[in-house]
Amino acid sequence: MNNEQQAELERLERVLAVAKRNGNELFIQNIEREIAAVQRGESSPLIDEYLTEEERASRGVENQTEV
Repeated sequence: MNNEQQAELERLERVLAVAKRNGNELFIQNIEREIAAVQRGESSPLIDEYLTEEERASRGVENQTEV
């Protein structure tokens, strides 16, 4: 895992802790999916699900995989 992925994982874990304190089950599930994807080195499931190809490309997240 590179530094950028590690930083993202740390941010997601902080957000997950807040979601758990607030009891927001849907948010908890989404953040857990994000964490699992980062740990596997995959792109964001939320970005894949909610952004169009054009939006992903403009944000530089299209085909976001580590080599």
